[in-house]
Amino acid sequence: MTTQNPLPKRRSPMGLNWVSLAAAPMFMLAACGGSDSSTPTQAVAKVSKQEITELQLNQVLERQTGIKPDQVDAAQRKALANLVDQQLLVQKAQELKLDREQRVVQAIESAKRDLIARAYLDRVAEGATKPTPEAVRQYYQDKPALFKERRIFSFQELNVNATAEQRADIEQQLKLLKSPAELETYIKAKQIPVRAEQSTVAAENVPLPLLEKLASMKRGQGLVLPTPTGLRIVLIANLQEAPVAEEQARPAIEAFLLNEQKRKTVEKEITSLRAATKVEYFGKFADMPASAAARVAAAASAAAPTPASASASASASASASASASAGAGLDAASVNNAISGLK
Repeated sequence: MTTQNPLPKRRSPMGLNWVSLAAAPMFMLAACGGSDSSTPTQAVAKVSKQEITELQLNQVLERQTGIKPDQVDAAQRKALANLVDQQLLVQKAQELKLDREQRVVQAIESAKRDLIARAYLDRVAEGATKPTPEAVRQYYQDKPALFKERRIFSFQELNVNATAEQRADIEQQLKLLKSPAELETYIKAKQIPVRAEQSTVAAENVPLPLLEKLASMKRGQGLVLPTPTGLRIVLIANLQEAPVAEEQARPAIEAFLLNEQKRKTVEKEITSLRAATKVEYFGKFADMPASAAARVAAAASAAAPTPASASASASASASASASASAGAGLDAASVNNAISGLK
């Protein structure tokens, strides 16, 4: 047994779902193609005097995922009904002049800024380089646990509420007992609260660092994961080999590598913008790192331009410029928030 950090359940760390990715283009063609005689501005409904256009309907459908081609018609009808209800509510709100209330105006402006910023990020992300066939092949070769050695795991999980002393005793017994059933019996005999669960998880739904450890394990082996109230013991009850051929995995790998490149492109652009723009913080936020441009300006104006201080001032400016890239860095949360919703 190996002690690791808690294992999140049902999570795909990389989004490599090759089945759904392969099916997605078929839905987009069916949902947005329409008939030859239709145009994006053609009305599909009218609420009082306000038309609802095919473009509006398609925009709603584009945000939906997992719709199969034979479900498109029903999805269109449901989406249109929702648009009609929305328009009815908008018209009533306008009658009551709710659209002029300060909180509503502020929310609209916030949404507008978000949309404009995302539009720019979309434009920046379009410059990301598509992965080469060699890069796709290399990724396939570097991640055997996800592809050519992919497995489906059946886990027996025991969530144990235990004291520190009880945890040490259980971890010792793990070295001696031969099966999950024996372990559960032992814990219950000690009258330690335990809850047993079973789950079946494909390799792509296991966080990659833990998958790399599980990949070398056999049936009956597993991980001991500490929790705030005790232990979570994850044992491999069964294994099913389910390899994925390179040709089959290629669309998902291409999509993943392209998204990674988009993320890096966006991160680089935001870092560049922060470095080139003066950003300052005030009040309780004054301790936040200012932008590189703000630091350079502050260093340049720190001393009067006298002959005696000119050298020191220039040195301070040069030092601030040299450290600009370090201060302009982004944390992961900022980048993820910025790129969420990219096309």
